[in-house]
Amino acid sequence: MKIAITGATGYIGTVLTPLLLANGHQLQLLTRRPPAVAPLPAVTFVPGDLLDAAAIRQLVSGADAVIHLAAVISVSDQPDEQLFHTNTEGTRLLVTAAQQAGVKRFIHVSSVTAYNQVPCDEPLNEQRAAAPDTHYGYDRSKAVSQAIALAHNGNGMEVIVLAPTAVIGPYDQRPSLIGKAVISLYKGRIPALFPGGVDFVDVRDVAQAIVNALTMGTPGQAYLLGGAWHSLTALSKEIGIIKGKKSNLPVLPVWLIFGMLPLVKGLAAITGGAPYYTRQSVYNLLYSNKKIDHSNARTALQFQPRSLSVTLQDTIQWFKQTGKLS
Repeated sequence: MKIAITGATGYIGTVLTPLLLANGHQLQLLTRRPPAVAPLPAVTFVPGDLLDAAAIRQLVSGADAVIHLAAVISVSDQPDEQLFHTNTEGTRLLVTAAQQAGVKRFIHVSSVTAYNQVPCDEPLNEQRAAAPDTHYGYDRSKAVSQAIALAHNGNGMEVIVLAPTAVIGPYDQRPSLIGKAVISLYKGRIPALFPGGVDFVDVRDVAQAIVNALTMGTPGQAYLLGGAWHSLTALSKEIGIIKGKKSNLPVLPVWLIFGMLPLVKGLAAITGGAPYYTRQSVYNLLYSNKKIDHSNARTALQFQPRSLSVTLQDTIQWFKQTGKLS
């Protein structure tokens, strides 16, 4: 099968592409900058970005399937019209071009944040309402992009949406924000924790679900890919168990976290870097749904999420093997 992929150099993409190549697929990868190394015989690089209509047409030409991973991610408190435009219009350009090119299956990788997380203590499944209409926010961009993709199901093309929760695991090369947190917690660099938590899912389980979705699943449907909700305190304690050193970090009160926001933003402005946290990133922890229902993916896609303890053991071992932890 010839498969066109956006976002192949991202975290999920770098875990997914070896699986696809091992299964004998040919890959066409959209990339802003082709790598210096010579590509494998089964890999073709298409230079361009999500808003480059000519590159998108070249990417999907002759493809049997498309996997759309690419998106701009942000937890900024400020409206970002460019982010919203890139995520939504990029999806529109891609799914339209794919349908016109005769692509048979289109897999759109969304996010659990495309759904309204509240009420947080009631089960969240694929029937939950979309994320609220925040002004050019990331969550809303994912909800709109998902709707755009599903609207193109039919006319010869089958569309399936996969919505992972917070992705964690080995092979985190850059690393991701969650990967950095795991490293910092293991090294004892974090003196206190924020309240709340998220539903964690192993990157390898997400990648396998994408592979399965090439031939499984009901067209026109979305599938949540979740693992289990854990607080940051539970995450820290699990890392302490793996390290062999008990972890009992204090949890900061919400009033103090929000009260320090002006200082955090001021320091970021002085240093020129990103703020250590934002109001949105704190909200993501406080108001993440604790009961993500991934039963539909289990049934339709043979999705089998592993436990966080296993994921963390493998993640820390991989960080040690690659020199990010000693």
